[in-house]
Amino acid sequence: MCEGATMTEDGTTTAEPSATDQPAGQPAEQPGAAGPRIGAGPPGRPALGWTELLTGAVLYLVLSIAGGAALFVGGGGVPGAVPLLAVTGAATLVAALAVLAMRVRWLPAIGLRRTTVGWLLVAAAAGLVARVLAGLLGYGYQQVTGDMSNPQEFLGDALGGGGPLVFAGVLLTGALLVPFAEELLFRGIGYGALRRYGVWVAVPASSAVFALAHGINVVLVVALLLGVVCALLYERSRSVWPAVVAHVVFNASGFVIAGLFLGGAGS
Repeated sequence: MCEGATMTEDGTTTAEPSATDQPAGQPAEQPGAAGPRIGAGPPGRPALGWTELLTGAVLYLVLSIAGGAALFVGGGGVPGAVPLLAVTGAATLVAALAVLAMRVRWLPAIGLRRTTVGWLLVAAAAGLVARVLAGLLGYGYQQVTGDMSNPQEFLGDALGGGGPLVFAGVLLTGALLVPFAEELLFRGIGYGALRRYGVWVAVPASSAVFALAHGINVVLVVALLLGVVCALLYERSRSVWPAVVAHVVFNASGFVIAGLFLGGAGS
């Protein structure tokens, strides 16, 4: 599929995908890129595309539903916050890695490549700013729609009355595992597959899918905002790690606020 490959500064190789893997005339490197085109595969393998996008969506739904059902049946009732977050994160991570293993089989294709300390600091700041804006968006959504429900209220209850072990468990699963897994699936796979159509399509489309995965409720607008922030960080840095850091900071700050004030938690 590739006549040749070039070595970039971070040690990765850029491949020229075939006409079946990207629209005609689209270069392997985007203008101003610091590395290979987002979503591009290695020499000899295809780029991320609709095969990965649709398969990832199906696997995510199937594994999430199966995992949740197993918790309800096996636990004999409503599962706790930590087991639910752990199953959600594991299902999302397995879906992302399974999709990657199908055809592309190259970690940089989903953004797992080195980045700089500067980008990580920018990402941490972006996560905090997004948390503040999310509070305003959530309040606005409730005032406009009259929907005062919060599907993640159980997290606030767990953090407020579960003790230090539950708090640590929620942070490990909800502020580390879940953000890492969701960034690999929704930004690494989702944004990477849609990037061939341009930033103005990939950012809103991948962010909308991410938001809808959280349901039609107050969390939707919050997740939409976070999706846009993480997609732009991925686009500019060419690495998924800044998006992961922003997501981690966003969720962790929400959990800390929930633990202190017994309110709702992050997405």
